[in-house]
Order: sequence, then C-alpha cells, then structure tokens
Amino acid sequence: MKYCSKCKQIHTAKELTVCPHCSKKLIENPGCYSPVKTVTANGFELERIRAALTNADIPFSVKEERYDTGLQILNSAPPENCSFFVPLCHYDEAVQTLIGIGAVKENELQELDKQDEEFLRQSRQQEKSQELPENKARLIRFLSFIGFLGVLVVFAWFVDYLLSFLTPFLGR
Repeated sequence: MKYCSKCKQIHTAKELTVCPHCSKKLIENPGCYSPVKTVTANGFELERIRAALTNADIPFSVKEERYDTGLQILNSAPPENCSFFVPLCHYDEAVQTLIGIGAVKENELQELDKQDEEFLRQSRQQEKSQELPENKARLIRFLSFIGFLGVLVVFAWFVDYLLSFLTPFLGR
C-alpha cells in the first residue's frame, strides 16, 4: 500500500513511486492515523455521509475543497465540495459504510489486495491495543480533576499570600 501525504489518498498499484495527481513521492506503509480521503460530497449528501460516519463511530474530518469560491459564506449556503478524511485504520470500515448508504459504488474504489488488507487489519489492532480500558480512563479523568482542583487551591493560596504581603504597602 502506498500513500500520498499531499493528496491524502492511498494507491494500490505496486509500480507507482509518485502520486499521479500531484507528483509527490509516495510513502510505503503509512501510519495508522494517517488521514485518507474517502469521498467528496456537497449539500444533502454531505450531511448524509456525516451522519452515517458518526453513527458508525468512525472518526472523520471534513475539509472544504480549495478551489471553491467562498460565495456560500455570503449567502449562508452549505459548502460546494467537501472531502471526508478518515484515519487509515478505519478506512475499510468507512468504505463499507459509504457503500452501504450508496454514497460510493464498489467499482469506484481501488481494490485492495490481501497484503493491503492485512496491513489495515494490523493497523486496527495496533489502534485497539493503544486504547485504555474504561476503568483506567475513568481513573485518569478523576486524577486529572483532582490535580486541577489542586492547582486552583494553590493559585488561590498564592493570591491570598500576595495580597496579605502587599496590603501594608497599599495603605489599608
């Protein structure tokens, strides 16, 4: 699997060394969280894809295409063309969701070979192994909250000490 860091697209052709769209050198075996462009949409389709990816718990980002004129800002219209990006480790899942809602057709996508599918599976496992169990995550949130309260108490103590030190100089 090869990846263009500029276009954010994956390429399956083994003989490619540069991106056919932007001529940037392709990266072999990108990172698990590398953003991958999955689909471009606008209007109602944009909101439909956003809802489907959200319901499937697939992380994504949306970016407006550069060549849009920006006139939609003036008339409060939705953006003309927006691209959806998902982390590489969620690419399969996102593609299946988009095929399921009819946003893309199977023949529009590049076929992944067995080696690429194995790479995506391993990247998903790597992501899952990096996730904290719920009880540890809850403990970390609790300790962070206690630490934040501690910082507030120290700050209040410091301000009180500073004011008690400056009061004789202020004439009160």
